Amino acid sequence: MCFSDDTLPDGFRVRKGDTVAYQSYAMGRMKFIWGDNAEEFKPERWLDFNGCFHHECPFKFTAFQAGPRICLGKEFAYRQMKILSAVLMRFFVFRLSDESKKVKYRTMINLHIDGGLRVRAFDRIVHE
Repeated sequence: MCFSDDTLPDGFRVRKGDTVAYQSYAMGRMKFIWGDNAEEFKPERWLDFNGCFHHECPFKFTAFQAGPRICLGKEFAYRQMKILSAVLMRFFVFRLSDESKKVKYRTMINLHIDGGLRVRAFDRIVHE
């Protein structure tokens, strides 16, 4: 709730009494933020030209919030994600169980995949 008239960084004017909210689910799929492939699962968008992970602006990628109330577990979550991904991708190749079936999301406080994400894991050595 806005307590007094204000102007946001992009020039948008907010009046006293207005409610300001953002939808991280929608922001994560906006083409003008992420490009034409915004709705595609592309983990490589967080890798630089050398294959190293690079952080996006916390005001652009809002999963862990931004500013003075940033998520305390952010760095730990990133570290866990990197370690687990590296181990799993070293030994397995993952494919959707049914590649013709569209993945549907359930909008909640945390984003859930409706019915789960059914994948099959194949031994990397056999399938290379």
